Amino acid sequence: MARYFGIINCRFRPIILFSFLIVSFLLYNLALGYYKAKYTESAHGNNPSGAGVNRSATSIETGFGYSKGNCTHCHEQHASIGGGEPSPTGGPDQFSLFAPMNATSQTTNFCFQCHKGIGSVQYGILTNHTYSKNFGGGTATFDNIYDAFNTATGSSHNLADVLTRATQAWTTTFTSTTNACIVCHNPHTAQKNHPVTVNALNGVNTAVRMPGDYKANDYNLWGDETGSGEMMSEWWTLYQAPYCKGKTTYEPACNSTFNGSNLPGIIGGCRSGCHRGTAAYSTERSRNLRPVNWTNDSTEPGNRSVHGKFPSSPSGDDGFPIAPYTDGTKNYVLSCTDCHEPHGSPNEWLLRTTVNGKDNISITSSGWWWAFCTACHDLVTGMPDGWHKSGMQKCSNCHYHDYTLEGWF
Repeated sequence: MARYFGIINCRFRPIILFSFLIVSFLLYNLALGYYKAKYTESAHGNNPSGAGVNRSATSIETGFGYSKGNCTHCHEQHASIGGGEPSPTGGPDQFSLFAPMNATSQTTNFCFQCHKGIGSVQYGILTNHTYSKNFGGGTATFDNIYDAFNTATGSSHNLADVLTRATQAWTTTFTSTTNACIVCHNPHTAQKNHPVTVNALNGVNTAVRMPGDYKANDYNLWGDETGSGEMMSEWWTLYQAPYCKGKTTYEPACNSTFNGSNLPGIIGGCRSGCHRGTAAYSTERSRNLRPVNWTNDSTEPGNRSVHGKFPSSPSGDDGFPIAPYTDGTKNYVLSCTDCHEPHGSPNEWLLRTTVNGKDNISITSSGWWWAFCTACHDLVTGMPDGWHKSGMQKCSNCHYHDYTLEGWF
């Protein structure tokens, strides 16, 4: 009897093994299909929006047969170009990229092979306008990310500083060879986020991820779903979006949505490792940055930033805000992108050129920020003293992210 069952076992063993392999193959392709679907939805994939990586040297338009979104537009399948084209003089690249990584360079970072104007290898030069233009409706300044990072005043987001801070905050995640852009973006899942598009999960198409998600939860985007605290409306229920240029509709879609339910709550990412506690070191400023004490906990001690919670001032005037920040029942918490560009700006400190509907804001390197602050504060008819009205005081002398008296003197 034992030998009989042994014969049966031997007879069916190949079938069982084959069935196991089939199931494993199906599960693998199911998982791969999910990832491929994410890539298809990404700005680099060949998606219905018309976005997609398409390197001119290998694109279908030049006869090589590689369609838009094909992996070969970034990766060389037979030989990586560690030392640069056309021959690999610097050894193989760890990601089989067609050009050197230059992970922390402001000028020759691999991502700038396509995300730049003149000299781009993208078939049909990419247009990446600033946040002020895309989501505030303002006048165009830069139309590509390379130029935003290489302004006359310099970008406060120095890529070498970004990566250094990332390796300090997430010691098991980032290394000195990680591309600095990857700290905030996943090249395989980052989506085209303009115009603002609400998806089936009631989030929006988004280009960002939380820095801490890299490796551990790499495919996860931030702001693409509700219910997980990813939207600004979930991070702070009293959030008020600013106006778009020339309108009484609201950023980022320039429509009637004002509560941040269509805006990723990027505050969590900016504070999580770089702008909190002992904040990141700035090569541009030759010092550590001041921490951002924004909070979504009204009882949290130590929250002293007027823009982080907008509490009542000792005089009761609340800084003489202008619309739409005039509801005295709200504690306004701003989103980082309400004031700052993520990549670069003609203004220092990444400060936007369009704020709350006010366009063409120019701030000199001397720091007289009158033009910027009056986008949200009535410092002419509201303030009782000529000291503010003169416009000759540097606002940051008294007001900054971690001011210790809730933003007031």
